[in-house]
This record gives sequence, structure tokens and C-alpha cells, in this order.
Amino acid sequence: MKYTPKALHENVNISHSSTLWELLLLLGGILGILVIVYIVLGFAVDFVVPRLPSGLEQHLGSLYASAFEAYPSTSAERALQTLTDQIVKTASLQSGQYKVHLIPASQANALALPGGHIVVLSALLNELDSENELAFILAHELGHFVHRDHLRGLGRGLVLIAMSSLLFGLDNTLTNFLMQSLLTIEMRFSQGQETQADLFALETLNTQYGHIAGATGFFEKLAEEDRRSRLTYFFSTHPYPRDRIATLQQHIREFGYAIEAEIPLNVQLHDIPEPPNQKNTTLRDILGF
Repeated sequence: MKYTPKALHENVNISHSSTLWELLLLLGGILGILVIVYIVLGFAVDFVVPRLPSGLEQHLGSLYASAFEAYPSTSAERALQTLTDQIVKTASLQSGQYKVHLIPASQANALALPGGHIVVLSALLNELDSENELAFILAHELGHFVHRDHLRGLGRGLVLIAMSSLLFGLDNTLTNFLMQSLLTIEMRFSQGQETQADLFALETLNTQYGHIAGATGFFEKLAEEDRRSRLTYFFSTHPYPRDRIATLQQHIREFGYAIEAEIPLNVQLHDIPEPPNQKNTTLRDILGF
């Protein structure tokens, strides 16, 4: 009998699917798991942060404190501290917990750091026309402390570092990069957190002066200078300036807040330290990391 071999139509040693496609599916699955874990841990951070003891926050703040010693105190910084202390009392916050640092910089900004540290970059004072505008900005930063936004931002960064160290170890380039980024983060909050801080500042301003003059002044300047469209703010941490103005104006109408004359800036606030010869000063520059 003659043997006739049959052609093999299947081979268990050969995959009929694309190797590249299988790799993409594997990587996509790992990425999906990481995203889910990050979201879950993020919710855990949001749950834990409001319950953290104040002593822990003060310990975190001590990491920054020594960096500010390089900047000598000025009459402008002392005037800022005096105004902040008044706002703290008005808002019924714990006195002595908030320290203002005036840093020479060509960038107009203010930051809230753990431990009650409020950093005011000196160029900001050149953009303000009244004490009321300044009080609103300081109250805005205090609002972040009240809502503990600064710790939420820090907590999510710690989640990323924990995930990276678990997957790749502590002594790898990615983990080191994340740790550096966490230490030099400029405390960027979500648009929702920024809006809540704006509303806290508005209510505090009204309590402080009996009216809300100056609440939208700085944002109006930003809106005039910023020619970008609303679309460019879609992924931004700060709301579109004109949207911030609209939200504040709506709140003013709803609560019937009065608007009266603004108070000129304290003469001591014109003793502004000279900024360094650079376009922008980042938190990395300030803290020296």
C-alpha cells in the first residue's frame, strides 16, 4: 500500500496571530491595570488627606523651611505677613501657622506649600493696584490650605513614586525623576480646586473689608495679557481667566456683595527685592533642588 503524506494545516509551535499585536495587547493590559491602581490609590489619598494630623504636615513643611533662609527679610515681606495674619484672623484660621516668603522673581505668581508656607514671587506685587487685590490672592492661597489641596497634590505624586519603585526599584532613572519632580512641584491644583479657592477668597475678602472690591482685578489683567483661546486651557490646571471672572461675578450677584473703593497698597510693599536676571523663577530655583 502506497503511503501518501498529508499536509499539516495546524502547527502548535507557530502562532497564527501577530506577535506585535500580542505585545501591544500585553502592554495595553499592564497600562490599564496601572491606570486603575493609580485611580484607586488616588481616591485613597483624597480620603486620607483630610484626616492627616497637622503635625505630619508641619514635618513636611520643615523640608522647605531651610531653603527660604537664603532670602533676607524685607519690609515688603513683613507687610505681607501682617496682611496675611489679618486675613487668617478674619477667616478664623489658626494663627501662627502661616508664613509668607517674598522671593525675588520676574514671574508674577504665588504658591502654597506644605507646612503653611506661602511663597509670593516679587513680580506679582508690580501687577497689583490695591491692597484688596493682594488680600484676595493671599486668601486664595489660604483657601488651598483650608481644603488641603497642597497635600492632595503631594499625595498623588507619592502614589506615582510608590508605583514606580514597586515596578522598577528605587534606584532607577524613572523613580529618581519622579522624586525630583515631586520635590520641585509647583503645587498645581485642579481647576475645581482653584475655583473653590477663589470662592473662599471672595467670601474672606467680603468679611475682611465689608465689600469685595479688587476680587477680579488680577484676573482681568491676566485676561487682557493672555491672548490664548479657552481651548488651550482644556488641560490646564488653572481655569480660563475670563471664566474665573464670570464665576466670581455670578457669586457676587447671588450673595449681593457690595463693591466700594479699594485701598492703595501699603508703601512698604513697594520695597520689592530685585529679581534675578532670568525670565522665570521655578520652585526648583527657589528650593535649590
